[in-house]
Amino acid sequence: MIDFIKAYLPGPLKSYLKILKRNTFDRISGRLKINRVRLRHAYLVDELAQRKRIKVVFLAVHKSVWKVDALYQIMAADPFFEPEVLVCPYTSFGHERMREELEKTYEYFKTKGYSVEKSIKDDGQIVRLRDLDPDIVVFTNPHNLTLKEYYQDAYSRYLSIYVPYYYMATNHVGDAQEELDTLMLNSMWRIYWPHKYIFDKFSVVSRIQGRNSKLTGYPATEMLLKCDLPAEGDVWKMQINKKKKIIYAPHHSISDDNSSLSTFLRLGMVMKQLAEQYADFVQWSFKPHPILKAKLYLHPDWGKERTDEYYEFWSNQAHTQLDEGEYEYLFMHSDAIIHDCSSFIVEYAVTGKPGLYLKNGTRSDMDFLNDFGKCVFERYRTANSEAEISDFILDLVRDKSFHENSDSSCFNRYLSEFYDEELPSEKIIKDIKSALTKSYH
Repeated sequence: MIDFIKAYLPGPLKSYLKILKRNTFDRISGRLKINRVRLRHAYLVDELAQRKRIKVVFLAVHKSVWKVDALYQIMAADPFFEPEVLVCPYTSFGHERMREELEKTYEYFKTKGYSVEKSIKDDGQIVRLRDLDPDIVVFTNPHNLTLKEYYQDAYSRYLSIYVPYYYMATNHVGDAQEELDTLMLNSMWRIYWPHKYIFDKFSVVSRIQGRNSKLTGYPATEMLLKCDLPAEGDVWKMQINKKKKIIYAPHHSISDDNSSLSTFLRLGMVMKQLAEQYADFVQWSFKPHPILKAKLYLHPDWGKERTDEYYEFWSNQAHTQLDEGEYEYLFMHSDAIIHDCSSFIVEYAVTGKPGLYLKNGTRSDMDFLNDFGKCVFERYRTANSEAEISDFILDLVRDKSFHENSDSSCFNRYLSEFYDEELPSEKIIKDIKSALTKSYH
């Protein structure tokens, strides 16, 4: 009966009723759920405070957005913690894509020698979180990309932590209230934010006024800042002659709306042509966002065959390569980046190397950046055409200086504040231990 009524409601009335439901029933219902979760957190903290060893399960979906490696490593070296990774299924783009991503991510952690479990075994049996018996669960993604068992059920039952998987330097997704005031984020026991702008914004818009928030900096950039990567970790293809190394990293947001950062549909083929044009002087890494391929498969102008051919080009040429995993070594041994992503705006700026940001034509110059993003963006050139991209490449090949007119003082102050005396991962570990110890005493 309800479906019948919905079918005949005028469009504007449907939209109004959806907004009304979201602002009344959903908010009241959400608030009750959040209150229940927070009461459970208080009980769990008291219980865990008496433990001498804490089991921590990291919920990982994509290997390429694993941004808590420093945190895992510190826990693995600390007898107080017993860390384990559970690779969760990526359910947004069908069974085939889910299986492919599950296996690749599992093998990634296996190769690193981490304690890791697949959430779906080879016989199709699902591993329940309760079978792993976690004390704390660490979320590596805030979105509902997986099974309910590893999302709503997980943060409702366990003491939960979230470390953002990107630097949150842009506001391209739209309304901050809608992005940040979610049931998931409000249900976290702890959120460890990368910078003060987003920490303050969450405090303003969230229903719990950010009471679960800590300001720590971003663990994923620790290795880049320490610059202690060994030379033998170089992941670039060997070349007969020395060439400049450029990373091309396109974003996944290929939809034609205000939430899109991507320039791929307009410039993706241009970048391929430029890679061929400058093959004698430049070697390239194609570093796409992990869900770009799945979106291109479904795009009417691309599809599976054309997408696979495009990816194979980058993988197979002598002067190009496809990189879909971690990228610290890739960044440190590169000479420059060309991209249209959000988090890489900051992550690559940490290296101090030249960056070219590809502008989406639907946006004005700076409206996609929040205040923190604007602070970092001083280090970038921008491009909107093949000619501007080509100029950047030629300046790099000719060893032209890139940062002579840029003001890095704002970004340098941020790095000094959050990384000089104590690293973000160390702050997170200290906070977890402190919270449990205070509860005990």
